Amino acid sequence: MIEEKIDFLININDEEWGQYAFSRDPLKGKVSEELRREIIKKANECGKIEAIKLKEKYKDSPIKKIIKKMNLEFIEEDSNGTESYIMFACYNSPNKITIFKRNKMLVEEFIKENKLNNKLEYIDVESMLLAHELFHHIEENNKDIYTKNEKVVLWKIGKYKYKSGLVCIGEIAAMAFAKELLSINYNPYVFDVLMLYPHDENKANELYKEIEGFKGGH
Repeated sequence: MIEEKIDFLININDEEWGQYAFSRDPLKGKVSEELRREIIKKANECGKIEAIKLKEKYKDSPIKKIIKKMNLEFIEEDSNGTESYIMFACYNSPNKITIFKRNKMLVEEFIKENKLNNKLEYIDVESMLLAHELFHHIEENNKDIYTKNEKVVLWKIGKYKYKSGLVCIGEIAAMAFAKELLSINYNPYVFDVLMLYPHDENKANELYKEIEGFKGGH
């Protein structure tokens, strides 16, 4: 059963995952469908371009080595993050990435028990988490990056417009970055569902059903 779900999830394309990411953004109602598609395309391009730059600079260096060379601090915490929210990793400015070891190990065990390694291209979960957070570090230190500069108009009075950024833009780009950097053929958003399973199978199945609705632009 879980194998079929993973097969379905790894076949969802980047545009469809972008629609899923948008559905979770507090400002989703302020963006037209046309603009949404444009933002998803540009966010995916942005993440990919940043990963290509890094690969050219550091060649085939493993992600931990790249992080070290970029003077980032990598910390493993033996907790589940917060009580109300399952955390796997986070980036804290100016240069700290934290991995929540217990949650990471639970998903690794789940993948192993369900023989999903082959389907997931033998991805190293820790590397995927580090890659995602590394993008947020790059984003934080580049004022010209697309994800920081795309704004939507919330309201306007006469000539005055109040604009805001969207959380989902950076998340879409971070996933595209991890996908390119680790040379995998599916979007790491798959782990949104996968990582929930060891904690709450019902919630994971609910999320899966929700994501099903984004396949094929439904």
